[in-house]
Amino acid sequence: MARQRFSHIEVGVKLAGILQPLGELTVTSLDNDADWQNSWKEHFTLLRIGKRLVVKPSWIDYVTEENDVLIELDPGLAFGTGYHPTTYTCLESMEQLVRPGFMVLDLGCGSGILTIAAVKLGAAGVVALDIDPQAVQASRQNFRRTGIKNKVQLDQAPAGSFDLAVANISSRGIRERARDILPALKPGGTLIASGIIDEQQADTEEALLEAGYTSIKIWPREDWVSITCKPG
Repeated sequence: MARQRFSHIEVGVKLAGILQPLGELTVTSLDNDADWQNSWKEHFTLLRIGKRLVVKPSWIDYVTEENDVLIELDPGLAFGTGYHPTTYTCLESMEQLVRPGFMVLDLGCGSGILTIAAVKLGAAGVVALDIDPQAVQASRQNFRRTGIKNKVQLDQAPAGSFDLAVANISSRGIRERARDILPALKPGGTLIASGIIDEQQADTEEALLEAGYTSIKIWPREDWVSITCKPG
């Protein structure tokens, strides 16, 4: 079984090497005493985003400073730590957009980081949706740990209910679902579309405009962009 898995990895490396030279595949033995399931935590440290947001891993002690908006989480195997450019720019834009009393829709909630941020920024309630069972499990645990589970629903999103929708998924996902998200927004509501590689920006903008959105603003970071827009 191990030899078969190695063969699959080797084939994958060779296929990737067609696009970008990767050099020879090197196999390194692992230390049997190492805790490999938790070693990634060494690279997930305190992260400041925008003016007030602070993302804190649950296993780190931290005393909040004045005006901090603390987002504590353990992402587990789900996407969403704040370090990826798409999550980072979603949080940047949310800091400016979320107002007390807002209703927020989080599509592809992953670890729940954006839902937690919305509540901490004053949202009255959030509907958080994801199709990945690991994400649902991780987000439930984080909502419970941070004491916000009474403000979060994990079921269907009623139409015309949301001041803000955030979809950190992919360019294709945005292009395919933009029209379906539109009716969920209140008049004057905002969509944050993310998970978009910069070379996909033009196609995504075009799809959003065709779906009936306007007032587009771009939030770039590294090779990725998030896009905020409103119903036309």
